[in-house]
Amino acid sequence: MYTYHFFEWLSFFYFYCIFGWCFESAYVSLLNRHPVNRGFLRGPWLPLYGTGAVTVLWLTLPFRSWPVLVYIAGALGATVLEYVTGEAMTRLFKVRYWDYSNQRFQYKGHICLSSSIAWGFLSLLMVYAVHERVEALVLQIPESILQVVVFGVTVCMACDTGSAFRRAMDLRELLVQAEQVRAELERRAAGKKRLLDAAATFTKAAVEESIESGKEAFLQSRDRLADRTAAVLDTSQLEERLEQLRERMVRMAERPLSQNSHARFAVLFDETAEIRERIRKRRKKKKD
Repeated sequence: MYTYHFFEWLSFFYFYCIFGWCFESAYVSLLNRHPVNRGFLRGPWLPLYGTGAVTVLWLTLPFRSWPVLVYIAGALGATVLEYVTGEAMTRLFKVRYWDYSNQRFQYKGHICLSSSIAWGFLSLLMVYAVHERVEALVLQIPESILQVVVFGVTVCMACDTGSAFRRAMDLRELLVQAEQVRAELERRAAGKKRLLDAAATFTKAAVEESIESGKEAFLQSRDRLADRTAAVLDTSQLEERLEQLRERMVRMAERPLSQNSHARFAVLFDETAEIRERIRKRRKKKKD
């Protein structure tokens, strides 16, 4: 009964992708009191749900006669998948699409004890209440029709994934550039402090110097120091560049930040709140 071939596993994967999107989007839309299209992709599917469902089924169905083993295998499998997916997306895209950092007993913000416990109960629900009905629904569809549907969903999801990947990589490039500009601004700020300290020391020594022959050398050294200080203090171009990057980030990050209150940048963490606020104002301006 639970030995499926590749095409059937693929059918289950797509079903749970779409079911997961319907469930999560409806739940978040009710909480926010306005329609929210959840997920990394634009279409009505969440691959993480499909991958999670197939992984849990693959791990737990052999132990269907032992609910405790189903719970343990489901909780462990889903937790590992959640961690690997979160870590991979953070490293690749420089954005956290979920974050458990404010939860107790969490690890790197990717997983936490409460979610792992929930995955175990959801595994029990899937194995003993949901999947048999899903299996009956999928397997009663004529194979020729199912093949057409699966092929169509595969093409649409592949195009959607490619487009979302490009958008995420574009945002990643903006974040990397902004991080570099911020680092240069911080370096110049540190240089400014060093030069101001040096200028103060130099001025004090010059005031104490009363030898007439030293005045000309003092004036020349003072002018050179002033030129160096001016070069370090001139950060207007860098600040303008950073502002341009922020404006582009507002457009590129609108979807992940506005649709998930827990999403944040993995770099430039302190910029997340500001960009989110700019997105809110931008949307409000459009409505007005």
